[in-house]
Amino acid sequence: MGISEIKISASMACADFTCLERDIRQLEEAGVCMLHFDVVDGSFADTFIMGPPIIQSLRPFTKLIFDVHLMIYNPAKFIKQFVEVGSDYICFHLEACDNPVEVAEKIKSSGIKAALALCPETPAEKVKEELLHLVDMVLVLTVHPGYAGQPFISYTLDKIKKLYSLKEKMGLLDLDIAADGNINPKTIPSVVKAGANVLVGGSSGLFVKGKSIKECAKAMFDAAYNALEEKKNEGK
Repeated sequence: MGISEIKISASMACADFTCLERDIRQLEEAGVCMLHFDVVDGSFADTFIMGPPIIQSLRPFTKLIFDVHLMIYNPAKFIKQFVEVGSDYICFHLEACDNPVEVAEKIKSSGIKAALALCPETPAEKVKEELLHLVDMVLVLTVHPGYAGQPFISYTLDKIKKLYSLKEKMGLLDLDIAADGNINPKTIPSVVKAGANVLVGGSSGLFVKGKSIKECAKAMFDAAYNALEEKKNEGK
C-alpha cells in the first residue's frame, strides 16, 4: 500500500501546562514518538500559543522528536530561533510565505527537517513537485488553525488522498503525511485510509478528560492499524 509506519504525535498545546514533564513521560511510555508544538503569532490565526522558551525548557527532558508548527507569517525570519532551542522539524504554512521553496531550503540547510502545512481551504494542487521533493512531511489541517475542539472538516480527506497519490507517483516513499485537527479513534479510520500516517492527537485524541494518556494512545494506534488492515483487505 505504500503507507509508512503509523506515528502518533502529541499536540502539546492541549497538554496540562502545570505538569508538562509528567505528560511527556507518559507520552513516551505510551509509544508516542513526536511532540507537536503549535506556535501562533496572533496574525496568521486569531490567538497566541507557545514560543521558543517553552520548547527550550522541555528539550532537556526527552529525546522525542520536536515538531514545531509555525502558524506565523514570514516564517523564514524565525527559523534560526527555533533551530537553536532544539526543534527537529520546522513546519511552515504554504499560505504564510511568498517563496515556500526558499523557506524549505533554509530549514534544511540548518540541519533539521522541513514540513509544509496546509490550511483546510488550500488545495493539494497548490503544492508544487519541487517543494514536495524538499520537505520531509506535509501537514494537512483538518480544522481551521488556532483553536482546539473544532469539528473535523471532512472535505480535507480528498486533499490527503491527492497528496498520497502524488507521493506515490513521485516515489517519495519516506514522505510523511500528517493530519492535525480533531484526530481521534472516530476520525482516524477515514484519515488513515486516505493516506495519512502521522496522527496529531489533541484534546479529543491523546488528552481526553477522564482517560489516561496510555489509554488514549492505545485507542489511536488500534484505530489506525485496524484501518490499515481494512484497507488492505479492500484492495484484495
